[in-house]
Amino acid sequence: MSRTWQLLALWLLGATATLSADSGEAAYERGDYVGALQAWRAQAEHDGVTADLLAAIGNAEWKLGHKGRAMVCWERALLLSPRHPVAAAGIKHAQGAGGADRPTQTWSENYAAFLGADLWLILGVLGFWGTLLAVLVPKLRRQPAGDWAQRILITSATVFALSIPGLYGAYTLASRAVVRRPDVVVKLTPTVLGETLNGTAEGDVLRTGRRFNGHTYVMAADGKGGWVKSTELEPIWGGALPANLDQKPAP
Repeated sequence: MSRTWQLLALWLLGATATLSADSGEAAYERGDYVGALQAWRAQAEHDGVTADLLAAIGNAEWKLGHKGRAMVCWERALLLSPRHPVAAAGIKHAQGAGGADRPTQTWSENYAAFLGADLWLILGVLGFWGTLLAVLVPKLRRQPAGDWAQRILITSATVFALSIPGLYGAYTLASRAVVRRPDVVVKLTPTVLGETLNGTAEGDVLRTGRRFNGHTYVMAADGKGGWVKSTELEPIWGGALPANLDQKPAP
C-alpha cells in the first residue's frame, strides 16, 4: 500500500511541474510576466534549472525591465546549451534594441561554444587519462607498446590537445559578469575616492579580472578597463537563477 502512495505522490509532483510550465507559458502569452516568472521559478525549484527555463525567465525579466537579471539568465542558458536559440535571440535583441554591451567572443570562446564546458571537460579528462595509461601500461608490463597502445596514445593525445582551447574558452566565457545596477561607475583605482573613468549600464557584460578591496577589475566591450564594486556585478558562472539584489542581507 505504501508503494502505491509513493507512486501517486511522484505522479502528482510531475503533474504539478507540468502545470507550472503550462501556466507560465499561458501567463507570458497574455502579458502577465509576473505570473509567468512565478510559475517558471516554481518549476525551477521543483525540477532544477535548465537552459529552456533560464531562457524563458530571461524573456520575462526583460519584459519587466530587469535588464541585468535577463542578461544573467540568457548568458547562463548559453553556458548550458551554447546554441540555444531563445537565449541567443534574447542577447541579440538586448545588444540591438536594448543597447546592452557585450564583448566580442574570441576564437577560443567561439571554439568552446561548439560543445560547451561540460563536454570539453569530459573530453579533456578522457584524453589525459587515455594518454597517460597508453604510456604507462606498456612500461609497467615491461613490454613494447603494441599497435593498440599506439592507437590509443595518438587518439587520446589528439583529443586532449583539442580540448585545451575548448576548456580555456569555456573558462573565459564563464569568467565574465553582468552589471546588475543602473549607472555603475568605473574607477581608475579600487577605492571609494578613485578617479572616475567612465560608466557602464545595467545589463552590460564585462570581462572580469582580479579582485581587491571589494572591487573587481573589469574590461568593457570597447576594451577599456577599470574597477567597479563587486556587489554591482553578478558572475555568469553558476547554475542557479539570478540573485535577488533587492533583498537585504541577513544581519
